Formats: sequence, C-alpha cells, structure tokens
Amino acid sequence: MNVDFLTASAHKFHGAKGAGVLYVRSGVELPSLLLGGGQEMKFRADTENVAGIVAAGYAIEESIVELSCTAELLSTMANDTIAGVFSRIPNVRVNGDLEKRLPGLVNLGFDGVSGESLMHLLDLNGVCVSTSSACNAGKDEPSHVLLAMGQTEKQAMSAIRISYGRYNVKEDVSSIVDAVCDAYKKITCSELCR
Repeated sequence: MNVDFLTASAHKFHGAKGAGVLYVRSGVELPSLLLGGGQEMKFRADTENVAGIVAAGYAIEESIVELSCTAELLSTMANDTIAGVFSRIPNVRVNGDLEKRLPGLVNLGFDGVSGESLMHLLDLNGVCVSTSSACNAGKDEPSHVLLAMGQTEKQAMSAIRISYGRYNVKEDVSSIVDAVCDAYKKITCSELCR
C-alpha cells in the first residue's frame, strides 16, 4: 500500500476493544511511546495484553477469509438502505460518494431535521446509529469531515451514519429503513403541529 505507518483498532474487525495493530514500514524511525521495558519491540514498555493480541489475530484472520463475501453483502445492504430511505423521504442526501465508499457505511443528511433527534428516536426503537465519529461523541458540533466536504453547519448537523457489519443480515435493512422513516415522520409532524 506504500504506507509508512498503519494502525487499526481490533474492534473495527470484530476483535476485542483495547487491542490494535500497528504496522511500521521497515527502515522508518518511530520513537518509543513508553520507555523502560522491551515489550512491543521496544515501542511501548508495559505488560502486553496477550489475550487481546491473540483475539485480534484470530479476528483479523477470520475477517480476511470472509472479506470479499462480506464486502459484497455490506455494499448491497448500504445501497438498499439508501434506496429505501430515498423512496420514502424527500430532501435526503447521501454524504459522500455513492461508488467510492467503504462497504456497509451510509451517511445520510435530512434537510430541516436534527441528526441528534433522529439518533435518539432510533435509539429508543433499538436502532443504533451515530451522528459523528466516536472521538467526537457527546460534542454538539457539526462533523469536521462533512464541513470539509462543503456542507453548511446546518446540513452537517442533520446527518446520521448507519454502519452495517458482517453480523447484520439483509432482513435488517427493511427494519432500519422503517425505523428511520418513522423517526423522520415523528420529528417533521411534531414540528408541523406546533
């Protein structure tokens, strides 16, 4: 891939939280994070999380074996989600490219509706979505990524992200589309009735 450094959190490929992978290209200098012991090839002195490391290894092996089948299924679910929501809600936009995106990720913007409100209503119905990255969770600020893509603050604040994983099934799509459309209707109807 012609990269010097690459990091991956194990939970992103169904490993245990708290473990990860660091790739450092041969010949590239990387100063130690914690000094003292020789663990982690002297990059980080501390007791190694052996169980987390082993679990991450198995998780990544399993993910690689299923990669192409999983990617195809996730892409189908994301496309079906977009089509389902677009068929029932006006003024929805896909944030990002329709072709060049990670399989299973859908970021939608709903004009005139708060993404935070949608997220909370969906949560009440057992559907987990997000309005920002985990590192910005709890902050009432628009996504810097959406702003960099040219969206206004209001547009960026209307977005939700739906993430499918390899344990989702095609039947989940219709439930999620129904839940999103119902939550959208509740918000817009309550605003119209004021």
